[in-house]
Amino acid sequence: MIHHLAVATDRRRSGLGRRLVEAGLAALHDQGIDKCHLMVFTGNTGGAAFWTGIGATRRDELALYSMPTAPR
Repeated sequence: MIHHLAVATDRRRSGLGRRLVEAGLAALHDQGIDKCHLMVFTGNTGGAAFWTGIGATRRDELALYSMPTAPR
């Protein structure tokens, strides 16, 4: 799971994000992991465009749930 990936505004569109992703995916692949999931906030149009642009597929059939760890 890629939970957070960020590139400073002044370094974007330089290929840095793509290289970070490629390195991370290669390391996962080397460990026998065949697929990686990632999360993007629905309002993050720039992030969605980045992931789509490097070949990620949006999965609409999945739902993400969160729970606090503190007792209720």
